[in-house]
Amino acid sequence: MRTLIGIPARMGASRFPGKPLKPILGLSLIGHVVKRCELSKYGNDVFVATCDDMIVDEVCGFGGTAVMTPADIERPGLRVAYAVARMSLDPQDIVAIVQGDEPLIRPEMIDLGIDTLIANPELFCVNLGADITPEEIPDINEVKVVTDMWDNAMYMSRCPIPYARETAGTYMKQLGIFFFRAGHLAEFQELEPTPLERAESIEMNRAIQHRKLVRMVRSPFPAKGVDTAADLEFAERLMRADPIYPKYASPFSGV
Repeated sequence: MRTLIGIPARMGASRFPGKPLKPILGLSLIGHVVKRCELSKYGNDVFVATCDDMIVDEVCGFGGTAVMTPADIERPGLRVAYAVARMSLDPQDIVAIVQGDEPLIRPEMIDLGIDTLIANPELFCVNLGADITPEEIPDINEVKVVTDMWDNAMYMSRCPIPYARETAGTYMKQLGIFFFRAGHLAEFQELEPTPLERAESIEMNRAIQHRKLVRMVRSPFPAKGVDTAADLEFAERLMRADPIYPKYASPFSGV
């Protein structure tokens, strides 16, 4: 069984254009994501899926692998799906999709998701989730998730869900890290877009609305996607105390 880690990235992100190349402590944002993914026990086959020559040049410049994809692919998971569809994969091979704006991802998070998918062949895909802070609950950039009693996703929203009528409520956010077998990723690519996917601009609602089994796995590690310049500054502050950063930083920052 082959395992791959695909990282979708593009320069034209509506909320923070050009963010993959923004510097953090001597390395681009996308560089941090790639280097951290390579530290996973499944990190021998990592690539960036992009439609931008500037990102290709950046990734190849630090020794990474980049795959060009069409510019009109709207969803990050589908960008990776396009890339792997052109590789010779067995349907049981596993593809981890790590958003290119997750510079604080820990390799153990990738290991957790892949191990969960291997152990549960009935699943269509696995998503990582995490506890959400009170400040993040109203933030539309944080995708909130409600699950059934078996931790399968029922719905994802940018609004605070569930509605807490009498108590403070318990919230989970979706992290930008999900896992498919190659055959299911190809199936996901062919599914018709759904009304809830479009309404929320959350691609995993496509799988949910087509009644696919999407397992949420709570990560014990914090993570913060970079959607704004303020997020970038916050990520840099966290990275200075992060135990993973020194494991790959020395060629770039002297650490």
